Amino acid sequence: MNKENIQFNKLQILLSSSSHFITDIYQSFIIGLIPILALKFNLSLFKVGLLTATGTIANSLFSPIFGYFSDRHGLKYYLIAGPLFTSIFLSLIGIIPNYYLLLLFLFLGNLSIAAYHPASAAIAGHFGGDKKGLGSSIINFGGNLGYSIGSLLIILVTEKLNIYFTPIAIIPGLIVVIFLFKFAPDIKSNNEQVYSIDSLRIKKSNKEKIYILLLIMFAEYSLYILWITLLTYMPLYFTGLNVTLINIGVILFLFGMLGGAGGLLTGFIFDRFKKGFIIIQIAFALSIPLFFFTFKTTGLTSIILFILGGFFLISIQPVCIRMAQDIMPENMSLASSLILGFSPGIAAITMIFLGKAADIIGIEALVNYELILILFTIILLFFKLPSAEGNLKK
Repeated sequence: MNKENIQFNKLQILLSSSSHFITDIYQSFIIGLIPILALKFNLSLFKVGLLTATGTIANSLFSPIFGYFSDRHGLKYYLIAGPLFTSIFLSLIGIIPNYYLLLLFLFLGNLSIAAYHPASAAIAGHFGGDKKGLGSSIINFGGNLGYSIGSLLIILVTEKLNIYFTPIAIIPGLIVVIFLFKFAPDIKSNNEQVYSIDSLRIKKSNKEKIYILLLIMFAEYSLYILWITLLTYMPLYFTGLNVTLINIGVILFLFGMLGGAGGLLTGFIFDRFKKGFIIIQIAFALSIPLFFFTFKTTGLTSIILFILGGFFLISIQPVCIRMAQDIMPENMSLASSLILGFSPGIAAITMIFLGKAADIIGIEALVNYELILILFTIILLFFKLPSAEGNLKK
């Protein structure tokens, strides 16, 4: 790493945050279209869940592969290819005439996101200086803001124009690709040892860090189980309460935006105190009653509780990313992809089965069972907590 990259580089952090914002706009198109597509294709809760699961599996499980190669071959190719192909495939989902063809386009569009996310997250590690947690939070906030706006944007397009006008959404993606061609950095690891077979073996001295990494990945898995469930089924839940499609878009926007803002706060706290596991436990603990009482109340109160729950739940993500990067400093993209990719991917596979359960027990019961998983995760993170925090400081 050159000396100029040691300091906090505002240009690269803001460029990554902005491109993350645009890329993740497309990722949430499917969330805004769920009520329409459920009617159009007469979908069960299982098939609705399969829509979001397919997208998440594509942009998650393949993420570590792209993370490994972006570390080795350079970030720039992946930073550009991600928004380019994402904007092409996911802008077309409104005009797809067949459910299974829709699944294919969701898979291909989100596979492009898988190529982009590890490289984007690695920018904070390379250009964050002594404020890597803040840099990671800023980049993550851009993605969360884009994700929250995307569903509202696509709802506005379909409400004001027509669902067949969704292809016009390709334009922002092409614009950001032009900027990335000019300004995106081309960084790769200079340490060839990180790609050798020996580097993949778990040495005895590193077993504690591997254990810490697994704890972080499990926390991210639990987060995504609940997050995917809420984004998939709450639009249908609120539709059943006679909330208009536009208002549902606003609710989802506030849910994601405040969650991203919470990530800025947790990133700042993590930089200062390095108490990642404690931050995760507190945020999880505060989210549980908020989501539980979302279903026990009605009207505006229920909506407010849901949005506040998102503030605490989503705020955990940048802390998990930074903790993983501290464990794997020579493989920033790969570390990021384990958090942004592998854990959410396993959660998405789990969601395929949970979608079938939702058909049987309903949305509220499913969320309540998942809150038990969140509580279990809080308890699990107490194990070896002191030594874990100590390892992250090294």
